[in-house]
Amino acid sequence: MQKRKEIGIVIAIFFLAFSSYSYQFKLDNRNFQGEAKIQIGKGQSVICTLTQEVSIWNNLMEREISSGNLKLTSTQIEDFGIFAHQRYDLYYQGIKVWGAQLIRHLKNGQVYCINGRYYDDIRIPVTATIEKEKALEIAEKDFSSQVDKLEEAELVIFPAEEEYYLAYKISLAKFDALMVYFVNAWTGEIILKYNDVKSDSAIGLGSGTLADKKKMSTEYKSSIYYAIDIMRPAKLTTGNSVNSENIYLAYYMTDSDNYWTDGAAVDAHAYLGWIYDYYYLVHNRKGINNANQEHVICVHLGVNYENAFYHPYTGWIYFGDGNPNTNYPYSTALDVVAHEFTHGVTDNTCKLIYLFESGALNEAFSDIMGVSCEFFHQPEGTGYLRADWWEGEDCEKVFQAGRDLSNPSSVRIFSDADYRYPDHYATRYILSSDFDNGGVHINSTIGSHWYYLLAHGGTNKTSGMSVSGIGISKAEKIAYRALVYYLYPSATFANARSATYQAAVDIYGAGSTEALRVAQAWNAVGVY
Repeated sequence: MQKRKEIGIVIAIFFLAFSSYSYQFKLDNRNFQGEAKIQIGKGQSVICTLTQEVSIWNNLMEREISSGNLKLTSTQIEDFGIFAHQRYDLYYQGIKVWGAQLIRHLKNGQVYCINGRYYDDIRIPVTATIEKEKALEIAEKDFSSQVDKLEEAELVIFPAEEEYYLAYKISLAKFDALMVYFVNAWTGEIILKYNDVKSDSAIGLGSGTLADKKKMSTEYKSSIYYAIDIMRPAKLTTGNSVNSENIYLAYYMTDSDNYWTDGAAVDAHAYLGWIYDYYYLVHNRKGINNANQEHVICVHLGVNYENAFYHPYTGWIYFGDGNPNTNYPYSTALDVVAHEFTHGVTDNTCKLIYLFESGALNEAFSDIMGVSCEFFHQPEGTGYLRADWWEGEDCEKVFQAGRDLSNPSSVRIFSDADYRYPDHYATRYILSSDFDNGGVHINSTIGSHWYYLLAHGGTNKTSGMSVSGIGISKAEKIAYRALVYYLYPSATFANARSATYQAAVDIYGAGSTEALRVAQAWNAVGVY
């Protein structure tokens, strides 16, 4: 017996999700190679650790802070108190430069590293000739759909490859879409638009979807058991979307005898607790926002809905049931749920922009943490409910997965064409921003294969370079530290190389085997 009780929320629609094997778009022209329409360009990619360089950049930062061009957006203090990481957003004449950030890292109060992206050659007028209302009208007309949520337009400096623009950044949302527009504040032209939904196309005592038994931490109130875990520091709640597309409302998942038979809910509720434990026990992180916010996970979104996504403004994660002919519910796979959770961690830390290489890193690190969580909780092996280097395999009725971290090129991107996931930077797809946001899912395997080589070891098929692995327990700490403390919104693969190398130096020391292996693994996938 179930009783519906409302979980009320107000959500700003902003989706970050796992995407994989069958994309929700079709192509007339399968020739991907070509120049992207708009790339984030210009500026200086900064990483400095030498004492003299750090001193020069620190002095520059102090001047820019004093002049108001750098503004502190967050300070991350690690629990053991040795390290602090200060993130500063860059402004030009009081207007934020989109994607620009410098991070100042301190050890025992002393600055030891500075990294990020900095622009010092902006020379443009900052007076808009297009009114904000006009820019909104232009974006809404292009959106051509009912707007569920409209964010306030923000005037920003947009750094394109060849020049800078003054632009309005506008976010328009509806169910399973959040379009971000950059409208030229001088001409009204749409400079760039992209969908910020990272979409998925495929995933007491309770019985999971695959008939495995799982313990359920529940709350007993008024003769009813609720799928609410109050034993962990963060309250973990599982909700029921009752096959509705109304993302603003969910119902408590309840049961009369505390023996749960809704497999999608059992998997989701148990896995959310497992993932919280993984992040806390391995990385000393207290949930998505590192402050033990309540976490809500909802199942049965839509009718046979082939998607999953995360709302960073509220911490809610949604899962559809998938196509019953080919898929199990998306919450069936631990690595998929952990992938979504990690998008939330990313959004609360480095905020990797969901375009081009930074977007590919966004997806790669979600895959990395997804499989790492799987290895932490499940026995290694092949088949369902086993830890392996596939992502999302437990969601498939015909056992397979969307991405193979150990051998990316073994998987076709499309079932009817021989386009394969890249394992090397030289074989990446150079795409327009209107296709897969510039290849965020497709090119993610460059980063996730780097992680496989670092953790497990192996030989890259394209370069022929071999790497001796250092083990997941070391590799996952390096990856997490780089994601949370060193990456920044517009980071590229090359920046990820620097970030992970510095993370390895922090943990294991300069000249350590671990730092050397980080560099070797990036060499193997062609990132220098």
